[in-house]
Amino acid sequence: MSELDRIIELSYDDIHITEITIDKIVDAKVVLLTTPKNNKELLKVLVAMNLINAALKRKEFRTEEKDALIQYGMLKPRVSRLFKDILDNRSKFDIDFYIKTKDNCAYIEINGLQFSFHNITINKTLKVFVDSDLNNPKEWQGVRLQKIAGELFDYYTIKDIA
Repeated sequence: MSELDRIIELSYDDIHITEITIDKIVDAKVVLLTTPKNNKELLKVLVAMNLINAALKRKEFRTEEKDALIQYGMLKPRVSRLFKDILDNRSKFDIDFYIKTKDNCAYIEINGLQFSFHNITINKTLKVFVDSDLNNPKEWQGVRLQKIAGELFDYYTIKDIA
């Protein structure tokens, strides 16, 4: 069993709690500033978004302070920008990208992982995509990536794997 398979197995363990540290959050914020040019860079951005999204759901990281390390409002604009970059540069990425409008949920499948972003805003660009033949929604695979956010972040950023 590969290291990635072991990490994914942890997502099914109801007792497992992923390790999210301030250092990881700071590193993830730096990764979010990049514009991915290929699958490897896109995967790093996605695991960074996943880590921050998971951290925002934890009491110890949740705050309304204006100068907080992370806030709910910081992630959505970056997610929207990422979707625009993906749609503008589809040929650079070997991914499945689709949107389920019923749930306002966007999915990106890359390297066997399915990242989901709920409650997205469907802007004009996304509306054109949703109504096109390129949008082919699939069912959720059932792997809770936020449950293994720390491990995925380490795997794809510290070890520089993709």
